[in-house]
Amino acid sequence: MRITLVGPTHPYKGGGARHTTELAHRLAAAGHRVVIESWRAQYPALLYPGQQTVTEPEGPPYPGTRRDLAWYRPDSWYRVGRRAGCEADLVALAVFSPVQVPPYLVLRAGCGTAARVVALCHNVLPHEQRPGDTALMRAL
Repeated sequence: MRITLVGPTHPYKGGGARHTTELAHRLAAAGHRVVIESWRAQYPALLYPGQQTVTEPEGPPYPGTRRDLAWYRPDSWYRVGRRAGCEADLVALAVFSPVQVPPYLVLRAGCGTAARVVALCHNVLPHEQRPGDTALMRAL
């Protein structure tokens, strides 16, 4: 099966990036053709103060990684979705925050109907909810 994983990976830090990367490795080891579509810029600094990236990978990087998504480039959301929809049988969106929903909805629209799209929701709602979080997650 041809699978596109959409989510953070190195140089992003933390469990989300580790999960996306490890999932790609394991799916590839099981014989699937896997690509990770990751972020060049995941969040504005205002929403995620502090260091978002690390220099040293927290695990083995996945070689089939593209970094064309940027929060400030909505055209990249659609373009990556269109590419994923053409190249994959399955597109899996790694969802860690409601902030990701607008890009993922646009990306989903770009996929069209050729690929099946699923959301891997790590936190359906954040521990510290903001207005609109529930509506965004329902929309996804």
